[in-house]
Amino acid sequence: MNTLMAQGLELMLIGMGVVFSFLIILVAVTTLMSLLVKRFGQAPAVSAATTTAAPAGDMPSPAVIKAIEKAVRQHRQSQQ
Repeated sequence: MNTLMAQGLELMLIGMGVVFSFLIILVAVTTLMSLLVKRFGQAPAVSAATTTAAPAGDMPSPAVIKAIEKAVRQHRQSQQ
């Protein structure tokens, strides 16, 4: 009976050691991947629309406003 308990205790400790080792490796690899993604994965995206667009405080020209009004009126008339 004593040998059986010793074998069971040994098996338990080996199993818990394997699981603990796996979890430590998993945390280390996940942390490493996170650092790599933060460093290399996020290149700044510059689109053409943001570089050519007017600043938010500027109003469009009166000609553009008239064209928008005309397009809205035309759209509303076609929906009726």
